[in-house]
Amino acid sequence: MSEHAPQVCPLTGAYLRPYFESLLAKAVSDAHHARIPLTVLWVDVDETQEGNDTHGREAMDAALSGLVDELAAELDGRGPIGRMEADAFAVSLYAVTPDMGARLAEGLRRRLAARRFHAEAGDFHLTVSAGVVGLRPGEPYGNLLDAAEAACVQAKQAGRDQVVVR
Repeated sequence: MSEHAPQVCPLTGAYLRPYFESLLAKAVSDAHHARIPLTVLWVDVDETQEGNDTHGREAMDAALSGLVDELAAELDGRGPIGRMEADAFAVSLYAVTPDMGARLAEGLRRRLAARRFHAEAGDFHLTVSAGVVGLRPGEPYGNLLDAAEAACVQAKQAGRDQVVVR
């Protein structure tokens, strides 16, 4: 990615995927070298299409921005946030164990359940499913990211609005 290309999503303020992945690759290398824990969260909004249909794209965009705000508040500076897909975000948590990552993901899940977002059709809540994965010895960053996404898919398959730890 060139130095002049935008590295931040203008809607949410999260890093764009290519830049986030470069940060994660460095964090994985550093964690392996220093033998320090590294945990990745994959957070995906539940029922996005239904939200778009019911509340409108503009309201859902505002809610996604609010989700990143809540995630940043829950993380309290512990790691970068990347926008991985339209409604999915990842976080790289250096020197954070999977147990602590699961507590952070659960805190985010509760924060969002309590927050009301506004739309012309009425106020609404967002729920998220999250996958939490700790770096294993020798594991490359791509596997770590894929495992976090897979854990998130398991959370969705288990009924959504849940956290699954690998």
